[in-house]
Amino acid sequence: MLNFKNILMHIAYSGKVFFAPNTSDEQIIDRSKKRLIENGIREEHIQINYNIQELEVNDLYISYEPPHLVIRIIYEKKGSGMIKMRNTGMIEI
Repeated sequence: MLNFKNILMHIAYSGKVFFAPNTSDEQIIDRSKKRLIENGIREEHIQINYNIQELEVNDLYISYEPPHLVIRIIYEKKGSGMIKMRNTGMIEI
């Protein structure tokens, strides 16, 4: 797993991008979105959404776990609805 503070990394994705900020603090949400955009995610692709059941293989699930954004990719979705994710990186906001 990669950990970046002020280093930009290109986040590759081919599906949906769900951002679960786990906070109602608009400043944190705005800073987080800015960091995601700086790292290659298009603003119009970022959806604030907590419903992981809507995710498919190759989608990203990004959560705010102070002081980081934890980036996970969906690598398997079972018929039962169980979702398997793998951490791919962290970005400090």
